Amino acid sequence: MNLARRNLVLAVLAGALAVPTFLQLQKDAETFVDLSRIPLLFDGFTADNVAHVVLARPKDEQPAVDPTKPDKRTVAYDTLALQRTDKGWVVGSMPGQQPGESAGAPVQAERVESDVFHHLRSIRKDREVLVCANATPEQLEQYGLDEGHAFVLRAQDANLQIVAELMVGKDAGAGQTGSEAVRGVYLRKSDSTDVVLYEFDKGWRRDVQVQGWFDRTLARIDTEKVTRLALRNAAGFGTTFTFAREQGKAAWVAVDAPAGLGAVRQSEVENLVQRLRWLTVTEYVKPLQRAGNLEPFGLVPPQVQVEVTYQEGDQQKLLKLTIGNKVPDKNENYVASSTSAFLMTWAASMTTPFEVDVKAQWFDPASPPSAPQAPGEKSDTGQTPPK
Repeated sequence: MNLARRNLVLAVLAGALAVPTFLQLQKDAETFVDLSRIPLLFDGFTADNVAHVVLARPKDEQPAVDPTKPDKRTVAYDTLALQRTDKGWVVGSMPGQQPGESAGAPVQAERVESDVFHHLRSIRKDREVLVCANATPEQLEQYGLDEGHAFVLRAQDANLQIVAELMVGKDAGAGQTGSEAVRGVYLRKSDSTDVVLYEFDKGWRRDVQVQGWFDRTLARIDTEKVTRLALRNAAGFGTTFTFAREQGKAAWVAVDAPAGLGAVRQSEVENLVQRLRWLTVTEYVKPLQRAGNLEPFGLVPPQVQVEVTYQEGDQQKLLKLTIGNKVPDKNENYVASSTSAFLMTWAASMTTPFEVDVKAQWFDPASPPSAPQAPGEKSDTGQTPPK
């Protein structure tokens, strides 16, 4: 068989094999979903346009319906407002309302992403998830999507114009168990009565309790970049003990230490420095400017005062901590920081290391003075001092 004939035979065989392969691919294509072509409930949504987020849950007890206006039912909500600032997300306030005690407290950006933006970007609206089109008021109530029962998630731009507003109803898997149980919720757009089923792999925390949204990280410091530590507490009777080291060096030296002290115990200083790696708070009590006199909190004068100088990138930064009294009936202390405008609390266990008796525990005993030498007695060097 010559070369041309052999090539012709191979071409015929390839064509014959291609037909069933093409048919199989066409059949399989019906079982695959091209995610990029699925219509979304909020098509084109981007978190970059959102400056405000409002979460609202209907209160358990609702105001009585006005008998003269039975069709105008007012729904009362427990709400949580979040606001984007140049420093990140913080607790906001509802328009027309006085800011709460937590207004301005930092919020976990990761949670805003996972429990708000991720879902607004992911909800489908194709026929596979459509549960009920043009639902009646009775049907909406059945799915928990009437105004009296639905959880509301609203995203707004800087001008308070709505970017996306979602009504979230009952869990679709309520009462189901096993691998066949549906993990999702019924929901709808606020301006639509079409009910869709939204299934999600991870949990979706839908709450309006501000404590669950706080970013409790007060400071995170690369302790290798700490170059100065100053500590004043009651154990030192008001004396400020300062320790410093050169950038990139490990050894700490005492700066202007009181007389009569020995060498610095390096491990003791370093142990406290390592505790600065990650500082967290328990609660944001209220803004300092609304706290009034700080003396009852033990912050003026402070029970403990700490100053930490460290390098962050090409900038030298200074963190100041003021630790006050124990919180009544709680195992916490009041605390204030140069990095926050809030009166805060943190666990009492975080205070304990800063209450150390620096003079007694961070220095070796001073060496006793050398005894005077008798005339003609050899010194430690083996030399006889001159007469």
